[in-house]
Amino acid sequence: MPEKEPLYIEEIFDYVSQRPQKFALNFWEDPRYFKLHRHNFVEFMYVVKGEGTEHINSISYSLKPGTFSIVMPYQIHKIEYSEQNPLSIYVVAISFEELLAPSSIFYRIGELLLSYDENVLPYYYFEGKEKEVMDRLFKEAWTYFKQDDVWAEIILKAKIVEIVAYFDRCRNLTSDKSFQRAVSNSATIRAQKESIPLPTDYWQLVYYVHKNYNQNIDLKALSKEFHLSPSYISQLFKKLVGSNFHNFLNEVRLQHACSLLLSTDKPVTDIALEVGFDSYSTFARVFHKHKGMSALEFRKRGYLGRFDLVV
Repeated sequence: MPEKEPLYIEEIFDYVSQRPQKFALNFWEDPRYFKLHRHNFVEFMYVVKGEGTEHINSISYSLKPGTFSIVMPYQIHKIEYSEQNPLSIYVVAISFEELLAPSSIFYRIGELLLSYDENVLPYYYFEGKEKEVMDRLFKEAWTYFKQDDVWAEIILKAKIVEIVAYFDRCRNLTSDKSFQRAVSNSATIRAQKESIPLPTDYWQLVYYVHKNYNQNIDLKALSKEFHLSPSYISQLFKKLVGSNFHNFLNEVRLQHACSLLLSTDKPVTDIALEVGFDSYSTFARVFHKHKGMSALEFRKRGYLGRFDLVV
């Protein structure tokens, strides 16, 4: 029986103040965190101990100490873990906006990651000397994270850039070596290189929906904006975020609707229109389909926190 899609898209939060954040570093051991979900920020994970399996859209791979993985914004993912050997992981979260803002220290990371190439794996197994380096980098980052001063925060951000750069460099060097071993002559190399799609900023499509969810957007509008055919854009959304464009747009709108339901006393009809639905009846139908309850019931129950909204 196929799994249901996740019921929420989460923002980065400071779990003390409950305020939205642009960046966060956490250390997770709670297995509830590993259920099927998606969120609107990029996430890096580094396994310290334990065993499991991570699933990102249609990709699955084993987790073990030294595994570094990346989940792009809005990708559906979950972790299966061993109860006999539970997982302990560092998790870094960076907002979509921070990846795209030229003034952000994370802008260079965005340039590296937001160019889509399906031949580059979203994970890497650190071993030996490489693992020692990554272990040290995360320990240093965690030390600065626990210090409460301006300079510590600046050094922490720089350390995260160093961590991601080291990961990207190691996985690309390995990919290049594997590619060279897989072919035996220049003609084959040339043919295979030509078959690999050039990196393109396809994630700008996802970001466009992320920013303009409350506007009247559809595949035709995206086709005009990005000069790509509607059918091709539809295929890209399925590949990038594991959901077709229409369902993805509804999920993003529902995320914002849920936030407004919990943080304001605005009438539900006003919220429905504010987040982009063309009518209250459409909003009510979509909300109940995804949440299993009405918007009013959702508000009354006062769902708070990351785990209450997981399938």
